[in-house]
Amino acid sequence: MKTAFKLDAHPRRPRPLLSEPPSGYFDKLPTQIMARLPQADAPETALGRGWLSFLSPALRTGLASVAVLGGFAASFYMSGSAPLVPATAATASLDAVPRTELVGYLLTSGARVENSDLAVLTAAHPAITKGFLHASEEELNDALDAQPSDESTYL
Repeated sequence: MKTAFKLDAHPRRPRPLLSEPPSGYFDKLPTQIMARLPQADAPETALGRGWLSFLSPALRTGLASVAVLGGFAASFYMSGSAPLVPATAATASLDAVPRTELVGYLLTSGARVENSDLAVLTAAHPAITKGFLHASEEELNDALDAQPSDESTYL
């Protein structure tokens, strides 16, 4: 079995003395490295972006924003608008369904008619209420009084 290695048990070797770098070596190093890189004659003018360097940073940011927003506006303009569907298309398709089928659909247990549905229907056909039963106030009160009610639920 190997014995456990303990770093503290081994003394450090003295560091070998290195020669000192020439004076100003690290100050001159970046300029020497940049001088070795190949330089193009005019990189900004070759790409056609030389005029951007003459603009202030705020103006460049504004120009970029206008370009992006202009692109969005152009894409929305070129995509065109959605075709408008006339409001009578929905009511015309509803008029094509026979009344007996509508009544049969509404009487099924799965169909739930809400007040908003009736409001849309009466707005589309204002004369539809002529076919409703016309009850007097007395008949309505008698029908409501005949309904069983638990008064504690209405309190």
